[in-house]
Amino acid sequence: MKAQVNGISINYQVDGAEGAPPIVLHHPLAGNLSIWDEMTALLAPDYRVIRFDARGHGQTQATEAPYSFQTLAADVVALMDHLGVKKAHFLGLSMGGMVGQFLGLDHADRFRTLQLTATSSRVPPEARQLWQDRVKTAREKGMAAMIETSLQRWVTDKNRQNQALVKRMGDMITGTPVEGYAGWCQAIEHLDVTGRLKAIKLPTLVVVGSEDVGTPPAAAEAIHKEIAGSELVIMPDCAHMLCLEDPKTMHAHAKAFLAKHPI
Repeated sequence: MKAQVNGISINYQVDGAEGAPPIVLHHPLAGNLSIWDEMTALLAPDYRVIRFDARGHGQTQATEAPYSFQTLAADVVALMDHLGVKKAHFLGLSMGGMVGQFLGLDHADRFRTLQLTATSSRVPPEARQLWQDRVKTAREKGMAAMIETSLQRWVTDKNRQNQALVKRMGDMITGTPVEGYAGWCQAIEHLDVTGRLKAIKLPTLVVVGSEDVGTPPAAAEAIHKEIAGSELVIMPDCAHMLCLEDPKTMHAHAKAFLAKHPI
């Protein structure tokens, strides 16, 4: 389905009963809403699952780079407004978890809980060149050039032996507009909200894979330390794409957390 929200055409999908508690799922960089297929199937019997292609990804309009997290968070709220959702749970992975932090800081009244998965609250200055290099490579060589290095970070060596999974992720990467990828990279490059996280008062679950090299357990622990009362889960034998590597375990943690904080 398509909606005009916050100045863009956004592609979204809703599953589950209309009267069920809503949960918004936000995908990672160079992904799209299909990355949540398994999680949606597990959540939909009990929740109204709202997922969407983020700005510049999938079938959602790619506006000119760079983007800001204030705008990207506003996209989420605008979609909720379009759907008539006053309050929802939120689950975001990687860049989705970054957006979740801004939602908790700037739009807390619209959410019941946050799940910040495989994410970080800060990109140190010495790592900014890495994000600039990714934009340069994508612009010069196209998104196919991003596949190999992305997969090395995204999943464990064992899971990279799964050819169907590798193809699925590769297709998502090549299906991402370069301008959208660049816009998000330029937002991530300047991410630095660790010092603000104490202001988040929503119930928060922080989840990370034990083998995640992109947003390692130390990054999750930093978020957990700053958000009072938050819970931390480290999933074993997983890297970055927890919703693809072990959706059943991720769902079990999500379901237990959601059950404690009903809308």
